[in-house]
Amino acid sequence: MAQGRRGHSADKTLARPSGIMLTVLKIKNIALIDELEAEFGRGLNLLTGETGSGKSIIVDSLGALTGDRVSADVIRDGEEAARIEGVFFLPASSALLTLLDESGIDHEAEGEVELIVRRDLSRSGKNRIYVNGQLVTAAFLKRLGPELVAIHGQGEQSTLFDPATHLALLDDFADTAELLMETGYRFAELERIRGELRSLKHDEAEKLQLLDILRFQVDELKQGSLSPGEAEELEDEKRRAANIEKLSLLSDEAFELLYEDEHSALSSLGQAIRRIEELAGYDRRFADYIEGLQSAEAVVEDLGATLRDFRGGLEHSPERLEEIENRLAEITRLSRKYGGSVEAALEHQTDAEKRLANIEFAELREKELATELAAAEASYIEAATRLSEKRRAAAKKFDKQVEASLKDVAFDKAKFETRIESLPEEPAADGIDRVEFFFSANPGEPVKP
Repeated sequence: MAQGRRGHSADKTLARPSGIMLTVLKIKNIALIDELEAEFGRGLNLLTGETGSGKSIIVDSLGALTGDRVSADVIRDGEEAARIEGVFFLPASSALLTLLDESGIDHEAEGEVELIVRRDLSRSGKNRIYVNGQLVTAAFLKRLGPELVAIHGQGEQSTLFDPATHLALLDDFADTAELLMETGYRFAELERIRGELRSLKHDEAEKLQLLDILRFQVDELKQGSLSPGEAEELEDEKRRAANIEKLSLLSDEAFELLYEDEHSALSSLGQAIRRIEELAGYDRRFADYIEGLQSAEAVVEDLGATLRDFRGGLEHSPERLEEIENRLAEITRLSRKYGGSVEAALEHQTDAEKRLANIEFAELREKELATELAAAEASYIEAATRLSEKRRAAAKKFDKQVEASLKDVAFDKAKFETRIESLPEEPAADGIDRVEFFFSANPGEPVKP
């Protein structure tokens, strides 16, 4: 079926593009039709019958296969569901195969391709669309359907007065389907890159302000070098520094009692161990205590060494006390500013670093996209230029054929002209051309839109 516009009157003509053919149409429970299967052959196929015999139902059913909206009201009275199915054959060279492949629709790998389009309708509104047995969306059918079937209705020639239709008519004549699809794909890529760039550039001033804030916060927290438990350790050290005289006295006394005095705990414990060892030689009950006493002796020795080192490390330093207080004040300030605790401040730092990295990556991505955009624009213009050249070459032949057809209906002096204006600065999915038909029916009159 040829690509074109769809009408809705009963007096309609079906057309098909070269190579694409509707072979079977099945209709079940639609309006007056209980069940119908129509087979079509190559060439012209005519449907005849008196008014009300169902011709328009068949045409409207074809319209449903091209993506027209279908109401549940068309379902036959007394039935809950209906079905419309069309079988098409596509040549192996058809540009539609690319669309099928991209959408994951299975089809024959070689030779003529069978395409089965089916719409299942339900009064409940649960309608389904299938292409070669695979569920598809209504949007997909609206892309596919018009490439399979074109339905022309009475009075539709008025669309010729609309320049918006002229480009499609010229493309049909020029057989630009593949180039048109390629240009459309390149335009879509161009728009994707532009969209991503617009998103990255959105609220640039706000982004720069946020960037400054995040950088300041990350730098401040990094310089703060917060770590869990540091404040507690500093508080302990502060208490020691503030009570150094008392700590010196206590550690000295404890060391003497444990280690240094002739009656120290260590000396007494050593004597006790020796006595118990002698007792164990006479009574094994005491042997079990020797190991425990020796462990206690080792603990006392270790504690004595710790006390000695502790006492030796005690030093009254106002500078260190001030340093501790300043550090604790900084930890408190950063903790309050960024969440109320050291852990919350560290979590804020991690989050800020991630957000900063994302923004900085976006700046890098923006530069990459600028390069991609230049390449995509060049790629699009290349395809659109080839499409434009093909249109211009076809336009001359198109004008001659239209004028020849006009002569067949006694417009011997009529002039028809296709004008193409290329607008590279206004890219679109269908290329860079603006096409408009100009016509003069009488000799001596200039052609007009």
